[in-house]
Amino acid sequence: MYCSIDKIDLATRLDGQAIAVQTDHRNRDELEAEPELTVLFAMARVVNARSQLADDGHPRAAVHYVVSADPPTSLREALTAAGATLERADLGLMIERLAPGSEDAVGALADHAFSELAHRTAVRVGTRDVAMALHMLEAQTFANPPSRDDEVAYWSRVLELAALAGELLRAKYGGQWIQTDRALVPFGFQLFAAGEATILFPTNRAQRVIEDGPDESLFKLLVAAEETVQRPTTLETGRLMPSLRHRRDVVLDEVVWRPVISEDTGGPPPDLPIIVCGVDGESTFGMLRREALGKPPDAALEEALANLAGEEVQIDELEIGDEVIVLVTGSYYAAEKVLDRDFMRALHVELDADLLAAATPARGCLLVAALTEDPSTIARFAALAQSRHDDSGGRSISPTVMLVADGRIAGYVRGPDDDQPEPDPFERADTSPAAPKKHGLLRRLLGRK
Repeated sequence: MYCSIDKIDLATRLDGQAIAVQTDHRNRDELEAEPELTVLFAMARVVNARSQLADDGHPRAAVHYVVSADPPTSLREALTAAGATLERADLGLMIERLAPGSEDAVGALADHAFSELAHRTAVRVGTRDVAMALHMLEAQTFANPPSRDDEVAYWSRVLELAALAGELLRAKYGGQWIQTDRALVPFGFQLFAAGEATILFPTNRAQRVIEDGPDESLFKLLVAAEETVQRPTTLETGRLMPSLRHRRDVVLDEVVWRPVISEDTGGPPPDLPIIVCGVDGESTFGMLRREALGKPPDAALEEALANLAGEEVQIDELEIGDEVIVLVTGSYYAAEKVLDRDFMRALHVELDADLLAAATPARGCLLVAALTEDPSTIARFAALAQSRHDDSGGRSISPTVMLVADGRIAGYVRGPDDDQPEPDPFERADTSPAAPKKHGLLRRLLGRK
């Protein structure tokens, strides 16, 4: 599927070297019918595939883009900018190695494509006014959101909504689209405030518009941009707060952070969230860079955690069979309440349990339940956490189930494969039998060998 932005069609080897293969089976007329989407899809798929291969231990792996027809100039330029290897299925899989590519080239082409897509989208919905077009397209999306299973409709709508928001940002503040690895669709809109570059992520917000409905809007992103430019939040004007993040979304060397549990005991799962310290503004949260900190990092984090205690949240109970699961919402920092020791101690009492299972699947969502020795109870809780995580789009944090004792995170639930290294998709699987490891239930759950 030519628009599978978050997938690799095929991982294989060529002449002993790992490669990813992305396919586009459209004919020449179809490629030219939507030039902006064709360009953005192609660059996103190449950039994401290369990044995934690098994460899997293949930093120099090539990405082959297979087309079934003579590619138009715009697509060839996009693949050249992204550093892809072009394969022509119509010519017997003839391979053409393009230029190495660069982030600047990808950014320049993305900026042009998003601008053209915004104006094409505005005309399609019946207006030449970009702001009105965004209102109209959001209304259509709220009324009939495209399914994630329909990748063409889903990702096209994400890009159209983001394109319109980008043009509104450009008109008010200037700036341009750039390549970034901090969004699933690897583009962000960069603007400059107080002499510093700020990157906004309209595609992340566009996903939330589709998945979460009227509570989300790209106009909220415009409000956040105005605050960033006109009333930038500083340590003097905002409060320090903690934020749970997936570690892949954070440049760890640049920010103040710590793991949720000690990592010297070896091998926490990669999905276990980390705690980032930042400044809370009226409608924005900014991760705090180390060089901007006027106090020791540990002191800043402790101050942030102390401020969390005053955050009010909504607490509801879900009943699944005979089990009660506490759902904490009602605040941007609801998930972070798992770090509030007094709050979690109160849940120990409420659930009459010395050991709690907790999960932070998405921004603004904390799930908590009493932990029992029944593995099926843990499995149901983990399934609920995974489902919430999978449905949360750009708001996702982590599906990992953590264990809380005396109000503190003490470990995490180990999956059946956590003792095994991640398989290399390019290597043949070993099917020989192996003796199962035997650990006590709580030792397995706590993630301790």
